[in-house]
Amino acid sequence: MHITEKQLKLITETASREAIRAFKEDEDKRNQEKHDRRLRNIKLLLKHYRALVLHCEKLEDDLIKLENTSIQDLDIDEINVESIESIKQSKTKSIAMVYFVRGKMEAYKRSCSEDELKYFRVLEMKYLTKRKYTTQDIADEMNIDTRTAHRWLDKAFKELPVIFFGVDAIKFER
Repeated sequence: MHITEKQLKLITETASREAIRAFKEDEDKRNQEKHDRRLRNIKLLLKHYRALVLHCEKLEDDLIKLENTSIQDLDIDEINVESIESIKQSKTKSIAMVYFVRGKMEAYKRSCSEDELKYFRVLEMKYLTKRKYTTQDIADEMNIDTRTAHRWLDKAFKELPVIFFGVDAIKFER
């Protein structure tokens, strides 16, 4: 079987188009997964925010004490400098994450229009306040339906990726 130059060109163009289409589809899928992962990470951070704050309240004092304690003063059989540094780094990361989330939530609050502050308030009650509010509690407190509370929470979450991750979170049209 003999392929003419015209047929070869047609086959090459078709294969190239399909390869480009498949690549773009794969890239779109990866970008969507990246966006979804970021949103999940934000939700996960906020879900555990209260526990992280409670954990960190004592950490700042602990870090200062740890800085001023020599290895000989520690009552641990098997200890080394690396494990102490690892503990300090973990505690420092926890504190840094609390400050990071607080800063991002403050930025979100400042970015809200007067009308959009209700979205922030629902988010704040659900995840940031010392008291843990259920969706029903939020609805009762704000005189809205629970479905409205969920909708407002979703609207708040749609704004957060850009605030947390900057331009990388923006989906540009092709």
